Amino acid sequence: MLRDVLIQFLLALFFSIVAVAQYGSVPTGSFPPDYNGDTFTGTVTAAEGDQLTLTYTKGSKTDTFVGKLGAGCSVPTNDKSDRKMTAADIPQGTVLTAFFNRNTRKIDGQKVKENLLIAIAFNVWNGEKIEKKKIWPCGP
Repeated sequence: MLRDVLIQFLLALFFSIVAVAQYGSVPTGSFPPDYNGDTFTGTVTAAEGDQLTLTYTKGSKTDTFVGKLGAGCSVPTNDKSDRKMTAADIPQGTVLTAFFNRNTRKIDGQKVKENLLIAIAFNVWNGEKIEKKKIWPCGP
């Protein structure tokens, strides 16, 4: 068991070193046991249905990430309702970190890869930098 944890740690360290800046590794905290530690930080450039599109640009390089929110995220609302935050609730221009698992499933006989968001953390909201970041879980 300790050997497996050490191997996973070394693999995560290796991949975080060679990864491009917008991809990252998970901070310490409580995450579901099946979470593999993938993150992507970028600016929300589109929100359609249950999908968020994040874009990261550095110099002439642009990387785009599309993630599926599923049933929404447990972010508190101004009206104190129990309604979960959906993709449409997140304004374009918001900078956030998406915590996700990659999934492959078959649709009409074709393998389709998708990124399932398990949590989000806001870095910039309505133009203001978030100093005390919180990680908000997203449900299936």
